[in-house]
Amino acid sequence: MTLTQYRIDRGGVDRLLFLMHGYTAEQHHLASYVPLVDPNERFTAIAPRGPIDMPDGDGAGWWDIDLQTFEMDMSKFMPSLEMVESMIVEEAEKSGVPLERCVVGGFSQGGYLSLALAGKAGAPQYAGVWAMCCGIPKVDGLDIDLSAGADRPALFQWGTKDPVIGNEQPQEAIAALKDGGWNLSDHSYEMAHSQTIEMMIDARAWLAEVL
Repeated sequence: MTLTQYRIDRGGVDRLLFLMHGYTAEQHHLASYVPLVDPNERFTAIAPRGPIDMPDGDGAGWWDIDLQTFEMDMSKFMPSLEMVESMIVEEAEKSGVPLERCVVGGFSQGGYLSLALAGKAGAPQYAGVWAMCCGIPKVDGLDIDLSAGADRPALFQWGTKDPVIGNEQPQEAIAALKDGGWNLSDHSYEMAHSQTIEMMIDARAWLAEVL
């Protein structure tokens, strides 16, 4: 299966930014922030659409969530992760950009995917990882090891009033990134499960220093 994607092409650049949306959103969601977070147009941005279409709207997802209880059915996590990983490799090859010059990022489900991409066995040395409002995915058959940070940049952003992921998951992810030797910037915001302009301004400052 080929993932639908929205692409903001900056001709001639040698950096790629992959942005994965959250549950019920779609490929244009995080792409809409690209002019703010990358005003100098240093990155070509690629935002894929999750393979699970919402039954009653235009949104999509990467795995299923009960929106009443926030309970996650992770059975579709691995297929989604494999599709995203294949897409990144394919797009990097088509663009002539090494994986070491690619940043992976995402919000909520997309953030879980980003940490999985950076920490799965045999993961490429991505240029950086940007994770918003998420934690480390706990999935059968997937071992996440973030110990190979090697001073690469990581940005972790989360809301202190987030009812979806709580406070424990962000703290676990922050600790793993710090212990793993990533050059981590972590920011908390007085908000629930969302994004704010303040977050994107912080992300702009961070992304400007990547590569």
